[in-house]
Amino acid sequence: TRSTMVVPRSSRLTSSSRSSRFSTRPSSFERPPVILEWGSWMLRVGYTEQHSPKHMIPHDTDLATSSGELLLQTAEDWYFILNPLVQKCFDRLLQSSNALRRVVVLHPPLMPRTWEVALKQSLFNLGVPAVTMISLLDTPPLALEWKRGMVVHVGKTEAYCVAHADGMTLHNTMQITKAGYSQAVGDVEQVASSWTSQMDHTWLNHTTNPNSLLLAVAKCLEACPSDVRKHVAENIVFVGETVLIVPQLPVKLCKRLQTIFQEGVQTPELEQPDTLPSSSSDADLTLFPMEWSKLKALVPNVVSTGPYRADQVAWIGASLWATVWNRHDDANEHIHWTYEPKEEPSVGS
Repeated sequence: TRSTMVVPRSSRLTSSSRSSRFSTRPSSFERPPVILEWGSWMLRVGYTEQHSPKHMIPHDTDLATSSGELLLQTAEDWYFILNPLVQKCFDRLLQSSNALRRVVVLHPPLMPRTWEVALKQSLFNLGVPAVTMISLLDTPPLALEWKRGMVVHVGKTEAYCVAHADGMTLHNTMQITKAGYSQAVGDVEQVASSWTSQMDHTWLNHTTNPNSLLLAVAKCLEACPSDVRKHVAENIVFVGETVLIVPQLPVKLCKRLQTIFQEGVQTPELEQPDTLPSSSSDADLTLFPMEWSKLKALVPNVVSTGPYRADQVAWIGASLWATVWNRHDDANEHIHWTYEPKEEPSVGS
């Protein structure tokens, strides 16, 4: 649950005045909201009720170091990083005609709260009346029209996966691991031309790499309720930019999982200990499937994101979601809009 927070900022960051004749509350007559997706390499921006983003803007803003450590930034630090990017997005959309549109922000899961606060304030300062935040792992099933499955997203410095069942995101199955593109390739500016041993170690090694993507997917399957586990395994979809750069990844991971499940491969050196170790290192605290026998009967299968591009399917799902509930959710039961705080204290006050 996200709590409302007053954004600290200096007087020069104050929002422009709003005309009182415009209401900020939802209305069935209000123009469709803007969808703003924060991708690993691209910002995608456009309107709901459209089948693709209108603009894609490259960015090099990282949330973590190449080793996967989160960058500790204050809300004000993030504001000065994010505000020019947000301004550029709205300049592309001709901001003067879109100032009163609400915005749906699509983002990777578990973003820093300071990042969220700064992004919302940047949007409020442009005249956006309301903002809602949604994880990019929640929306692909809406675009692909399936009920049960798993969404896997590989970003710059982390990889995420979560299961879905019957219109619900099973948050208890979510796995986040340091198996991003930078760990697999070494340089995010480098475009991988072929499969390498480092990619194999980062994404597929289940015996010596406790943070491999394969183990995260296996743990996600293990965490699924037994009655949906089979359906989730048969419907694994990879989304995001990394899939376009390394198209072999989904098939290779699926084949490796099939081999492990069928042959019953064990990983005794990585089994979960009976008690938590005193060390706080990532390797010690990473959780692993404790009962591979639960997964033995599964037949993992990767499905295509077609007819959509893998890097746009989350945006399209968000567009469909917002299109429906923007028209039929005046009570704010499905889209939880955050409105600009009435009081705006300055930094240091």
